[in-house]
Amino acid sequence: MSDLIHHIAIQDDWEMSRGFGEYSVATRGVHVDDAGFIHATTADGLDAVIAARYGDLTLPLLDVAIRPEALAAEGIGVEWVDGRPRILGALPMTSAVVASETPITR
Repeated sequence: MSDLIHHIAIQDDWEMSRGFGEYSVATRGVHVDDAGFIHATTADGLDAVIAARYGDLTLPLLDVAIRPEALAAEGIGVEWVDGRPRILGALPMTSAVVASETPITR
């Protein structure tokens, strides 16, 4: 079992955030300040999230794999609600936190 959690990002949002060093999109079209957290999922939940939130979208997507322990080291908590992780702040775009960025093929 993987200790990584995952966030689905619209590739353009992710790339535009690089210059700031952190990613603050909670989910499609919603800022972390408005939602209070960044939506995440487990590896097993990826397909369901893609279908439910992004199924109608033709823009390129990324599966961003995240190390929760590295988030904790940065002072950013992860809480679990109904079996799904929530990242409680903006996501640092460092190699310590971000394990991988994988394009999603649909």
